Amino acid sequence: MLVCPHCQHDNPNHSQSCHQCGTSLSHKTCHQCGSKVSFDAETCSYCQAFTGSVWTAIIAEPLHLTNYITKLNQELLETSTVNREDYLDMSRRYRLMSARDTTQIIMIDSTTYRYIQQPILDCQPLQKSVLKILLEQHTDLEIQQLKNSSWLPNLALPYVTLHDFTPAIPEIQDAWLEDYREVLIISDRSEWQLLSNLWLQQSLPILQIVYWFDEMAKLWKSLTEVGYAQSLLVETNLRVDEDQTFGLLRLYPDPVNTQLSLKDLAQSWQRLIDQSFDQPSQTLITVLNKVFSGEINTVTELRLQLQEIADEQQMHSLSYVADNFEDEFSSPNLIHASNLNAEIASKSQAVDHLTTSPQESLLIDHSDELSTAVIPMQMLNLSDAGYSDNGRQRRHNEDCFGMDIQIKKQQSNRGQRVQARGLYIVCDGMGGHAAGEVASAMAVETIQRYFANCWLEEFPSLETLQKGIFMANQAIFRVNQEKSSHGSGRMGTTLVMALIQNTRLAIAHVGDSRIYRITRKWGLEQLSIDHEVGQRAIQEGIEPKIAYARPDAYQLTQALGPHDDYYLKPDVQFLNVLEDSLFLLCSDGLSDHQFVETHWQTYLSPLLSSQFNLEEGLHKLIALANQKNGHDNITAILIRIKVQPSIEQSIWL
Repeated sequence: MLVCPHCQHDNPNHSQSCHQCGTSLSHKTCHQCGSKVSFDAETCSYCQAFTGSVWTAIIAEPLHLTNYITKLNQELLETSTVNREDYLDMSRRYRLMSARDTTQIIMIDSTTYRYIQQPILDCQPLQKSVLKILLEQHTDLEIQQLKNSSWLPNLALPYVTLHDFTPAIPEIQDAWLEDYREVLIISDRSEWQLLSNLWLQQSLPILQIVYWFDEMAKLWKSLTEVGYAQSLLVETNLRVDEDQTFGLLRLYPDPVNTQLSLKDLAQSWQRLIDQSFDQPSQTLITVLNKVFSGEINTVTELRLQLQEIADEQQMHSLSYVADNFEDEFSSPNLIHASNLNAEIASKSQAVDHLTTSPQESLLIDHSDELSTAVIPMQMLNLSDAGYSDNGRQRRHNEDCFGMDIQIKKQQSNRGQRVQARGLYIVCDGMGGHAAGEVASAMAVETIQRYFANCWLEEFPSLETLQKGIFMANQAIFRVNQEKSSHGSGRMGTTLVMALIQNTRLAIAHVGDSRIYRITRKWGLEQLSIDHEVGQRAIQEGIEPKIAYARPDAYQLTQALGPHDDYYLKPDVQFLNVLEDSLFLLCSDGLSDHQFVETHWQTYLSPLLSSQFNLEEGLHKLIALANQKNGHDNITAILIRIKVQPSIEQSIWL
């Protein structure tokens, strides 16, 4: 089946266009010049821009059979030619690259296998591999059975076992056995920067170092259990993406008859620290010496020591902020993590004595996410997208949205700092004779004008936020009074809005428009509670089934415009962005019938990565919402905030 890139509908393999939405399944648009390009094309025929879908192929060949390497394997090791048409598989899906030939022979386990690494072009990018379908459809227990099957190559086992560690571990796309060869297809990370190069090019704050070291420490235990701890010891294998997210290029098996220890990991860290032009941090050196001496011999102890360093730096940062930059930096940007030490210490003894399977260790590691919880964060990047659609049953659109964004970037040899401020508003209007669209537009425009005048430097306070909402309410209420409107004839609108200043966030809402947050650690969270009769009954202690059985359950209890300020009680929350986050503001045309809760993992979770375009992702989400809902206008805003350990509040190495 071919998966439509626009609406995700499954189509027969012979389809030229999507049966659901009509999108072409044979050609896509070149990102450079806008020309139509075949999905299997490596470059655009008009502007020569690279347009292909690239993966990395890893081929394992037993050394005792190298004399029987076929002609295809011989050609794989030769310089590629422009017209090369060699494929790795019988179905002719994965074609060897021509313009980006970087074939490598990697002799890590030299006694048994030769490993060949090669970039490949996916000629059928709309088609899911058999392996991915199986992994998506099976539970963890069934995946364990898959790993015991004869058709899955050994080369793929660690990637399947550690699939929950994405993005640190490369995504597995496909794998198969072919005669004596094992073939593995994983995500291509050749464009990711070498961690060692980043270390050489710029001074790094100690908190950034602690952050990366803790990421490696979390991986070490599970990689050791599956026999691939060597992956963290190969310097060229340690990479960071454009958001400075740590990840491995691939997985390397441990040397035969060799037991790697925590000392090996510490030695690799020592080599990285030695590459810095600055004086090494004495606190880090002390921790490494404890590992070398055997005083620290478990991952849990090591991570506790790293947390102590982070705590010390945080306390220094707080003092630094108070003494020097009290107005610019404030404690809300920091999460106080001292209470975590007691919790982790209580777990450490149990963790140290567990002899678990790789699957069980994943659960332990993922429940112990320290790094993002103890480090002061600053904004690395802010991106957004907004769109409004009539839906399939409405003749006109009563929704309205507004986005006002200011972004300033500062770069130096110590890295990049981003200062950003954004106001995002979604309103869903109501009222007869097109009055709803008037009310929603009035609310957006009034709030935008208000904050343009009052939001100058300081982040708005609760009182400031409430005043802006009341001002919008009064503007609509006055029109209703002037027209002597009554009952359903009185126009009104819901409101959900977000104000962002660096890593500070304020959200407010009136009515049933919603705001969601998606993070890798916590998944999907609904941050707003609908102002409607059913929810009010639940808050009064009524069971949800009974509360929503009443005929007026979905009737709004609050809206802007129908009443004066006395009856209006907007909900306001202040939050801090402490990890990469995606926020969704939407009208009920999108959120109805548990749509977001049902489809967020497929359509929203991938958008946390900067590799995915927010506008394209939003259009796909709304296209699907039109299929599943479509009875109302659909409006949504996506906001992606990428963060990194704070440079200004850190001690430099």
